[in-house]
Amino acid sequence: MNVMQGLARDLRHALRALASAPGFTVVVLGVLTLGLGASVAIFSVVDATVLRALPFDRADRLVAVGGLDVTSGVDGYETPQDFLDWRDQQDVFTGLAASAFGGISLKREGTAVPETLVSSRVTAGFFEVLHVSPVIGRTFTTADETTDGSGLAVISYGLWQRRFGGRADIVGATLPGQLRTFEVIGVMPRGFEYPVADIDPTEVWVPIVFSAADRQRGTDYNRVLHVIGRLRDGVLIGTARARMAAINASLALTSPRWFAGSHVRVEPLQTFLASGVRTWMVLLLGAVGCVLLIACVNVANLLLARATARERELRIRAALGGSRWDLARVLLSESLVLSIAGTALGVLVASSSLAALRSTLPADVPSLANIAINVRVLVAAAAAALATGIGCGLVPVWHVARSAHSHALAESARTLTASAGRLHLRGALVALEVALASVLLVGAGLFLTSFERVTSIDLGFDYHDVLTMQVRPLELASSPAEVALMTARHRAAFDAILERVRAMPGVEIAALSGGGLPLRGDLVTADVVVPGQTVPAGEDVESNRVSPDYFRALRIPLLEGRAFTGADRQGSQAVVILNVAAARAYFPGIDPLGHIIEFSGRPWTVVGIVGDIRRDGPEAPPLRQSYRPFAQTDVGGATIVLRTSRDAAAMTPLLRSAVWSQFPDVPLLTATPLEQYLRAMLAPRRLNMWLLTLFGGLGVGIAAAGIYGVTSFVVAQRTKEIGIRLALGAQPAAVWGAVVLGASRHLAFGLAVGLAGAWLLATLVQRFLFNVSAHAIGVYAVVCVVLVTIGLVAAFLPARRASHLDPLHALRVE
Repeated sequence: MNVMQGLARDLRHALRALASAPGFTVVVLGVLTLGLGASVAIFSVVDATVLRALPFDRADRLVAVGGLDVTSGVDGYETPQDFLDWRDQQDVFTGLAASAFGGISLKREGTAVPETLVSSRVTAGFFEVLHVSPVIGRTFTTADETTDGSGLAVISYGLWQRRFGGRADIVGATLPGQLRTFEVIGVMPRGFEYPVADIDPTEVWVPIVFSAADRQRGTDYNRVLHVIGRLRDGVLIGTARARMAAINASLALTSPRWFAGSHVRVEPLQTFLASGVRTWMVLLLGAVGCVLLIACVNVANLLLARATARERELRIRAALGGSRWDLARVLLSESLVLSIAGTALGVLVASSSLAALRSTLPADVPSLANIAINVRVLVAAAAAALATGIGCGLVPVWHVARSAHSHALAESARTLTASAGRLHLRGALVALEVALASVLLVGAGLFLTSFERVTSIDLGFDYHDVLTMQVRPLELASSPAEVALMTARHRAAFDAILERVRAMPGVEIAALSGGGLPLRGDLVTADVVVPGQTVPAGEDVESNRVSPDYFRALRIPLLEGRAFTGADRQGSQAVVILNVAAARAYFPGIDPLGHIIEFSGRPWTVVGIVGDIRRDGPEAPPLRQSYRPFAQTDVGGATIVLRTSRDAAAMTPLLRSAVWSQFPDVPLLTATPLEQYLRAMLAPRRLNMWLLTLFGGLGVGIAAAGIYGVTSFVVAQRTKEIGIRLALGAQPAAVWGAVVLGASRHLAFGLAVGLAGAWLLATLVQRFLFNVSAHAIGVYAVVCVVLVTIGLVAAFLPARRASHLDPLHALRVE
């Protein structure tokens, strides 16, 4: 009871003391709210994406198994052939399973828009590897990996409730897909998701059906499988790596071409899922940690200044019998109250900003939907509050409470000034703030410069005001004759769609693309043979099928020859247009116009050369590209490409109507600006740039407040001294210069330490930069100028006030 009563008394005294100094309290709470709010927000992101364990039984035994193909750059995905051989020969996993992307479009019901369900294709044993069982029915077996199982489906708990009303006799019910009807054989439990906490969670799982080609090692590679496994009890991950490497080495003896330049990798599943974001998440956590540390140093400085001003009060307490611990509790209780209140306000700020932060994160960030202020984040915030309160409070406790207890009460408060030791301590704390702010500002400068370099790269085409819509007609064809009939129907249908689109208001140019679209990430390649030329084995060219106005729509310059025309149709001469990179690679030193190039054994005549484009974004080099007339190639699906003066929202209904007039059963269509793909591609860089710039600005602002606060306090402590100097004839300019010089020493020392530290740490961020060195002298020079300017401005106001003191008033001041 005595302890509780003492704590309650200290709390009342702390609240009363803080209420009596509202300016001081508001400033400290503001600094802590900014620092702790930013820290809580970033920690909630890092916790959800990197730190939190996967929600599966014994998740530490789950691993990702995948290859790194050096030639193609495909990382973490495998071919069906490799997976099947691994599954048959491995003995270190209780099970090995794979998944791949899939999509199911349901049939239109009446006038309803066709619904597209998020689905995944999985192998037998996939759910068993994750240790998850269905609540109703069963999952897939190896017998379902044949054509007999192609119409089976396991559905999510949410889809069971939404579409089937949670009916108990769900097993045997059907999902009316556009291409086939699926029979429901099982329902997964509530909350099961894989990938974990995806923004669009999977609703349907269907079995991967392996064809005869998937079971043989031919000439085609199709790396689409994400492979996972569960380690057997007692098997270490290093043992699993060695065993999988041995299996690959054995397979390479019979199929060396398949394994040249690649190796198998086994790593914890959580590490694999977070591998794309782990490093830059840790970078952001380190940056926000610097902001919090700057805030804590600033608060410690303010608390030290306030405690020094209250030294007479503390001496009275000591004279009345207060122990050192009693005096320490007075200061610590105020510090803890401030830190707890600042943390509470910071959590509120973080909670209100999480929605905006989630919207700025790239869509491929794992567990994006799990980012929230949860119990783990609150516990971390509470620990931060405790550490901040004690850490900030210990500085004044050590330097003021001890001295207050040791001095005599009779000593005149009128003669009290801050000791040299305390002035040096406050100066050192300011220098530390400046040093940390320098590191943050250098990082922000490097990322700003890097982002400017990325966005200034000429992509070779104009992506502004370009709208795209991908159309995939749902029709199957098996025999060559059926393929020919389907192609003819699709070609005529797309011609009709294009004519209707051209008549829409706001459409300047309309075209079609039948292959990969720039910035979208998809890619179609073709084998190349050039008569009379030697093409290195394994080299291919991007193959695109476009309508005549495609180059005008994207403003890709025609450098030589001609563009396609309406005369380039079936039955006419097969023609092709190459980009500069392909022309130089396949026709070195000669004019390629009029020469023949073969794609998959069919000859095509080169009729034009267009400029190179960076189809994979500003950070990727131009690829070898070929363009063939849309009308001269097989047509499955296509992408409508429009240069328009209207936005996507206005154009989407018109485009849907045009497409559904020819393909009434295609799923929901969305018009996507080409610029949106670029924004998604640059999202990680943009996020890093903005957050580091924000953190750098916060750090500099807090450091400037620290310089101002310490300089003002020094002026207040030296009021009598300054008054005497002025009374004895000192010039105001000399007083002003002395005050600024004192602040400049702390600024210069902190700046030197900070820039040196940033120079040493810069190599850690080099991998995130584009076309800029981590030791770019210009960035360091700008940071130096900015901090010196801000520091001098922060010191100018109290220095000016000191130089304008009235000597008589200064000599009378208590």
